[in-house]
Amino acid sequence: MNSLMVTMTGYGIVNPVGIGAAACAAAVRAGINQYADSTLVRTKGEPYKMATVPDACLPEMDPSTFPIINTNFLFKRLLQLGKLALTQACEHGQISTPVPVFLAVPEQRCGRPYPALEPFLKVLASQVDYPLDLITSRVFPMGRSGGINALNEAMKLLLNSPLERIIVGGVDSFFDTMLLGALDAEDRLSSSTTMRGFVPGEGAAFVVLEKTADAGLKLSSPGVADEPGHMYSEEACLGDGLSTAVAEAVASLEQPVQTVLCSMNGESGHVKEWGIAQLRNSQSFHGSLQLHHPAECYGDLGAATAPTLLALSVLGLEKGYYSGPALVWCASDYQQRGAVVISKS
Repeated sequence: MNSLMVTMTGYGIVNPVGIGAAACAAAVRAGINQYADSTLVRTKGEPYKMATVPDACLPEMDPSTFPIINTNFLFKRLLQLGKLALTQACEHGQISTPVPVFLAVPEQRCGRPYPALEPFLKVLASQVDYPLDLITSRVFPMGRSGGINALNEAMKLLLNSPLERIIVGGVDSFFDTMLLGALDAEDRLSSSTTMRGFVPGEGAAFVVLEKTADAGLKLSSPGVADEPGHMYSEEACLGDGLSTAVAEAVASLEQPVQTVLCSMNGESGHVKEWGIAQLRNSQSFHGSLQLHHPAECYGDLGAATAPTLLALSVLGLEKGYYSGPALVWCASDYQQRGAVVISKS
């Protein structure tokens, strides 16, 4: 049996409630909410309720480094968010030699191109002053659970190769009028007429994974699975995907999970899925389980959700205001589901 484990030695976060992991964690713990009417307006004349990062907090970018075909507003905003969080993670993790980046980005939606793929990662790498291994790096266009899928692949590579470190992250933004219009037409956004919708957010987060034989906190083997009855499927959602992902994540635990941080964003489908997954895995949960869904503070972060929750979990466990083991789970709009446990070694 491999005696090595994987832990997190650095992190960086930027989202509507904070620039930096510590600021974000403090705001989430205090329940600070950054929902506000945006400058973007629905067809009915009502402003979209959003949670956004103030423009003044975003770094300046060098336009000469952008691919000519990708100079649009969203591409630049994703780069700005990613540059802030990735720089923080590299600094905190003391990166000095080239490290691969496994990056979660938004899902492709019907009739629309991917907003960020391999060229995005190449441009992002050119914006940070730390060495990155682009040859080994990968992109996961899977939305909310993309970070768990990226984490799963990164951990397998770490434990079965000479690599010592991999950075796992995610970046996303709903600051896109076409995307907001499509989601509004589907009645998915929180508004004066839709109370069970979600508030679009934006952000980026990165965590530095390190292979070690001795760590205070360790990551379980992530559970990843597909849900046939996803948001855009004609099949009924039976909760099989999330239940399977959670079961895989908690399979080797010796103690019950005491804290859960998740991607629930206010839409009822996620609540239903979690209820099923918790019931099917009830033997793995403590009787006084604490459930946290920070999207109620910073909005839906899309592909930045999983690495954000991972960093928040580590901070909470290290400082003692979260009880371990802690489970992180995420559900994408499409079929991907993922879960992982952080616990004391």
